[in-house]
Amino acid sequence: MSDSHSLDDLSLAELEALVEQKRRIERARQFAENGEGRRFRPVTVSASDSKPRARRKPKSLFDRVLFLVEVVAVVGLIAISATAFLNLQTQNQESAQAARAPVASAAGVPAGQELPGSSFPPANPVNELPGSSFPPEPAPAALGLQLKSIAALPVPTPGPRSPTRIVIPAIGVDWPVVQGDSWEELKQGIGQRIGAANPGERGNLILSGHNDVYGEPFRDLEKLEVGKEILVYAGQNAFRYVVKARRIVTPNDLSPLAVSRNPIITLITCTPYRIDTHRLIVVGELAN
Repeated sequence: MSDSHSLDDLSLAELEALVEQKRRIERARQFAENGEGRRFRPVTVSASDSKPRARRKPKSLFDRVLFLVEVVAVVGLIAISATAFLNLQTQNQESAQAARAPVASAAGVPAGQELPGSSFPPANPVNELPGSSFPPEPAPAALGLQLKSIAALPVPTPGPRSPTRIVIPAIGVDWPVVQGDSWEELKQGIGQRIGAANPGERGNLILSGHNDVYGEPFRDLEKLEVGKEILVYAGQNAFRYVVKARRIVTPNDLSPLAVSRNPIITLITCTPYRIDTHRLIVVGELAN
């Protein structure tokens, strides 16, 4: 009997049993070939899995620029906030210091008066008040003129311990010292403030001079560095001071005129050169 005839004679149940038997035989063969069962059967990879994954599309130039702008804006906002905070702190500290500072110094200066050394003539020459920090209209013709072009007034007779000369080797200063620091007196040289200490004495020796008129005695005072020496003579006796500090103040800040328990010297002149809206203050201590 042929195989086709035999299959035709089989019932449906016999055919299903025969197919199932073949399946078991095939599974047994695969198990024998792999040696470890179904765990190591090859994994079937679908056609969709074999395709390479699509790369993420890189950001465009516009996106990058926009991101950079956002970063810069955030950093700028932080910087502005920090600066505003620091400025507020500084203003608060300055206000607190101004509230504690005396209105007038101990050198007998009335409130509202300015520091000496202005390069502009006084608004009221009759009372011989110090020159204003701001020029009148029109600007005075004296601006920039040398000492020999001005008729000097008689120099007051100094006392035996009064300063008569100041020498600052570092900036080439060698000028006479006169008594008083008003407009007329500063035409003649460096002026000692009336009532201030004398050279070598305990207290504040206050000397003022012009920087851009009447010979410009303190023209280069802004170049005087900390640690340099200042020699002040009282007759033949020389007293050596050493620069300890420099600062710039407004003309109505009278703190440089205050008294001191230690022997110090305070030099005052206008600044900036030919503008003269502020005062340059140089402070030194007695060295010998």
